[in-house]
Amino acid sequence: MQEICHIAEQREFTAVRAEAQDFPPPAADRPVLAVLDDLHVYADQALLSRMTARLAQLRHQPQVWLLSLRDHAYGLDVHRFVRALEEWGCTRLALGLLSPEGVRELLTDILGAPPDPGLMELAGEAGGQPLLTVALARGLREDGQVRVVDRTAVVTSAAVPARVRSTVNCLLTDLGEQTQDMLRAATVLGPEFGVGDLAAILVDVPPAGLAACVQRAIDIGVLDCRSNDRLAFRYELVRRAIVESTALGVRQVLLHAASAPTSAGRRPQPGAPGGPTHLPPEAPRLSAAPFVVQEDSIAILFVRAVSLLHKGRMEQARESAATLLRGCVASGEATGQALAMLVQSVCARMGGQAAEALRLSREGAAVIPPGKSDLIGEVITNCVALELSLLGETAEAEQLLRKAACWEGPNGTPPASLVLGTTAARIMSVKGDHRKADQWIEAAVGVVNRPERWLLPLSSAIRALAALRSGELSTAERLVARCQAESQPGRLELCAQADWVALQVATERHGAAWGVELLTGQYAHLIAGPSLFVEEPGAAPWMVRTALAANAPQLAEEVVRAVQTLADDNAAFQPLTVSALHAGGLLRGDEEALARARSEHRAVWAAAWAAEDLGILLLDRDTGEGAAGRQFVAARWLYEEAGALRDAARITARLTRLAPPPAAPVDRPADPGQALTGSERAVAELVVLGMTNRQVAGKLHLSSYTVNYHLRNIFRKFGIKSRVELARWYQDYTAATMRPVTTRSSRPTRTLRSGIRST
Repeated sequence: MQEICHIAEQREFTAVRAEAQDFPPPAADRPVLAVLDDLHVYADQALLSRMTARLAQLRHQPQVWLLSLRDHAYGLDVHRFVRALEEWGCTRLALGLLSPEGVRELLTDILGAPPDPGLMELAGEAGGQPLLTVALARGLREDGQVRVVDRTAVVTSAAVPARVRSTVNCLLTDLGEQTQDMLRAATVLGPEFGVGDLAAILVDVPPAGLAACVQRAIDIGVLDCRSNDRLAFRYELVRRAIVESTALGVRQVLLHAASAPTSAGRRPQPGAPGGPTHLPPEAPRLSAAPFVVQEDSIAILFVRAVSLLHKGRMEQARESAATLLRGCVASGEATGQALAMLVQSVCARMGGQAAEALRLSREGAAVIPPGKSDLIGEVITNCVALELSLLGETAEAEQLLRKAACWEGPNGTPPASLVLGTTAARIMSVKGDHRKADQWIEAAVGVVNRPERWLLPLSSAIRALAALRSGELSTAERLVARCQAESQPGRLELCAQADWVALQVATERHGAAWGVELLTGQYAHLIAGPSLFVEEPGAAPWMVRTALAANAPQLAEEVVRAVQTLADDNAAFQPLTVSALHAGGLLRGDEEALARARSEHRAVWAAAWAAEDLGILLLDRDTGEGAAGRQFVAARWLYEEAGALRDAARITARLTRLAPPPAAPVDRPADPGQALTGSERAVAELVVLGMTNRQVAGKLHLSSYTVNYHLRNIFRKFGIKSRVELARWYQDYTAATMRPVTTRSSRPTRTLRSGIRST
């Protein structure tokens, strides 16, 4: 931040490092850079209120804010404020770890000489974490543990400097006493340890409490999940700092507890989630019989599984899941079985084994008992439903949520967790209800918990897709930027939705040529990897169409080869078969293949693309506008069913160019309720009351673009050209059909619902 302030001053800004009570500084005529470090530490309601009140004024003032805060270290109020900043278009920069060269430069700047290999090895214990690396360098200098020899900085003592111990203590203060006690116990177990080792020492801590402590330590970045269901300190320097900050007598007590037998007179089996991962030398080896999983350990196992998957350790995750499944089958633990099959399904899906992934997901859903379960059971149920939806089985996903009493449906109570909100929104998005999907995620994001933050990129991607389908391209771009900011560098996302939506939005904005450039560069992995083609049957045909539009036939052929190979390897997975048929038919100009794809696609949006592709092919071959027009009409209705209003509007414009509609049709619908969709009825009712498009949009929670789209459809269906004609025709119709309705005051009145009624 000092460097940024220095650069700002060089550009004639006045850099102001304000205290929390003085932030934000008053407006000035000159350019000002206002800096507030560690917002998560100083934020309170008064500060957040002052900053929120000033947001609107920043657009008209020469003032820039530079705020820093630590992930996983702030509460709901700060989370909402950060969301508000993003809504205003503020830029969010995620600071990653330092590279080895960056560590070398930092040590050179602080110590005045380049480090020797021994000092670099010591600095490696900080893992490139900037705060720890700076504390180490300054601490070594302050404690006289480094000297310069032949213009090279050489470390003279490997003891942890006092500044590092103080820094680590400050980091751990926010974790609470119980988590700090857990970490002290963990230090005596060595660099790696098992949860069972901790449980053997902390005998007074219940399993659920221990799981919460481990989760907090993982969230803040102190602990990490390794292979074979083991935990480890992410930074060796932190472990050594805790060791050296713990009194010798306390360490001896912990070591004694670690080597003592359990209260039952024997140790749990090694490797079991409830037992230690190693045995002392004098302990006898136990048989390799399947272990029994304790229900309280499922939460910890879930955290480990997610961590392994995000790190791309698929084989280790698969092996751990197989071991867990054997233990859960032996004990009859249903939640653990569902978790194991969920992990195996994710590994299979991301590895291109779509049919196997679907089988595993269905088996996982089958073992989940009906009715309410505990918190971790509900989380795993939601994740299994999400996995089913990513495999194209939204009906089965919704059925599972209802069976487990997790979800009441689109009209039920808003979600109380991000995992349920994201799962339900994904289901509704696939079914075409993008507006409800956006609303549910918006409600869920307000109550997001730390363990759920891995879902934020997917939730933002679903919202961005909703905006894109509704024609709100600027909103979609803003949500894509948020999605990218929420993605952590180096973390493998467990589905391809975020990149898929970002690709569509960028192509919609900049054209097919830019889409091809992205597909051959930044998003080339979407073709090389199987995830997207498994999740989205319309992705491969979309890529082929984009490539052909940009005169890139080689890319189109590459996409067809990739999806066809995947379909051949998954003959039992129908969505891939149809996707390959559609993409190949589009590339070859095969009418029969496109017609089959239109009828066999189960994804409505993909079926709409097939109908449109077939219509374009028929039109290009001059087979008559009638045949092409019928395909375009079918495509428009399918797009409307999929909630893709922008695509539907494109088809409407094409149909208008083919055959302009007559000024007034001979046969108007006898009943407008039979002719209009539910959304069109709602718009019509408000328009005839004299509301503007903006007022209707606010009333129905739609965009003005969407209202205008529905209004054009109403005009087309009734053969009218203006709102005045709609009101006049509607008045003539209702004069003959409206009936008196008795209200609570017993006075007869009339209602618009009696004229335009639901069917």
